[in-house]
Amino acid sequence: MIRLVALLVLLTGCNEAKQLVKKAKDAAAEAKERATTPPMPCDAEVDDKAPSGCMSGLLQCGQTIEGTTKNGNSDYNDAFYSNKFCFPAGDDRSGPERVYLFHAPAQQDILLKLQSDCVDLDIAAIAWSGDGSCPTENHLTPECEGQNHIGSDRVRLNTFKERDYVVVVEGKQGASGTFRLTADCVPLGGR
Repeated sequence: MIRLVALLVLLTGCNEAKQLVKKAKDAAAEAKERATTPPMPCDAEVDDKAPSGCMSGLLQCGQTIEGTTKNGNSDYNDAFYSNKFCFPAGDDRSGPERVYLFHAPAQQDILLKLQSDCVDLDIAAIAWSGDGSCPTENHLTPECEGQNHIGSDRVRLNTFKERDYVVVVEGKQGASGTFRLTADCVPLGGR
């Protein structure tokens, strides 16, 4: 490992080597966590009632929500996500979604983790200050972070001041299924 770090410093410079080492450590920690996290059962008993508005609920730091996109809204699609620069167009995000309001505290390194072992779901975090409403395609949004891997997705947010986000769990190609959504928050520099 020491030889590898020395070689990285020579090839890329000290700051870039530090970033590469941090990414490698983060990837190793993520792999370890995935290996020890129990799977989300496809037939888990979760609340599947339709939301009364656009929001399915609140998500807070340290909280894990086990839910399903079944009976969720279908307000967002590829046009919405590509317009907000969350995801590239073309993945047919036509399935139902669940939307959660997340109040991000100041000075936090936040990791939003989505686990969906039975169906291909994606996660997006959209900076939003809509007072209980949800963004539409016509709204300007200052930030959108998304990830679209099969099985497990992660979105990292670094906050310097308090900010609200709309966190969306989205199904592709009409898919719906169970998921586990976690908000892991630590002070900036603490990871």
